[in-house]
Amino acid sequence: MRREIEAAKEFRMDGVVLGLLDADGEVDIARTKQLVELARPLPITFHRAFDECAELRASLEDVIETGASRLLTSGGKRTAPEALGVLAELVRIAGERLIVMPGSGLHAGNIREAVAKTAAREFHAGLSSVVANPGDKIGVFEEEVRRVVDVLRDCE
Repeated sequence: MRREIEAAKEFRMDGVVLGLLDADGEVDIARTKQLVELARPLPITFHRAFDECAELRASLEDVIETGASRLLTSGGKRTAPEALGVLAELVRIAGERLIVMPGSGLHAGNIREAVAKTAAREFHAGLSSVVANPGDKIGVFEEEVRRVVDVLRDCE
């Protein structure tokens, strides 16, 4: 991971995504802090490993303690739409200390509800739930991206 972070910095990437849990399945604060420091000035997004933690509210505080900039999460469920209440609570608790970015299962047909119910400022939409193989259907994927953007603009 250290080599990959150095490569990300060398190639002037916009940030790094990682997620370290300890043997008990909790956020590995110490090792994550080391990687956050190594990555500076690049921001760190702590990924959905977070969703495997037993107590999400306590784990949110752990992620904040690491110095990560944002948290990609589905609120402990398979998809974000299944956990909008939990995601809203995580967004509220994090406040300005960390960007909570709901992700997994979001698309143009449900992102308006996610915006309304979570008050999140950023969202992750891989769109695999809508476009099974974007490599085969570039036009379909691009159209779905446009639809998501249109919905988000309408939410502003």
